[in-house]
Amino acid sequence: MDAKEKRRARRVKHDSVLEIFDKGGHLVAGVGRLVNFSAVGACFSTTQILTKGEKLRARLRLLKEGPLEVAARVVWSRKKPNSILYGIEFESVKKIRR
Repeated sequence: MDAKEKRRARRVKHDSVLEIFDKGGHLVAGVGRLVNFSAVGACFSTTQILTKGEKLRARLRLLKEGPLEVAARVVWSRKKPNSILYGIEFESVKKIRR
């Protein structure tokens, strides 16, 4: 990584759907578009309103890793013209068996 880089892990660009689950982790409460991910977190865009510090459960569908279920916390947000960009930090990552 570059000396100016402050990230703890290398990010990989990705364009896939991220499903956000309700508090119980059962029903899809919203969807987003994955922008990039790393071993410690991800960036995605959605129209759903989330707050900094909010905990969420989501499912990522990655080509090499397969589907992953994550528990995460919102660490930043940035408004865009038609959506909101969020950065999340993973608290746990579990591979979903097919």
